Amino acid sequence: MPPGQTRTEADTWINWAAARVEHLAPLNTPPLLPDNPEPRADDLRPFLEHWSPYGR
Repeated sequence: MPPGQTRTEADTWINWAAARVEHLAPLNTPPLLPDNPEPRADDLRPFLEHWSPYGR
């Protein structure tokens, strides 16, 4: 394409499209893992049957 306004406009659109694709690509950044919650004694309750998670 010869230099001029048409080429400048085309380059602007190409640069915009390339930046947009880079922004939308899901693998550009690694997925984030959720934070591990602090374990609580009550979290064990479903697995202890008749036992208390507090040792009583």
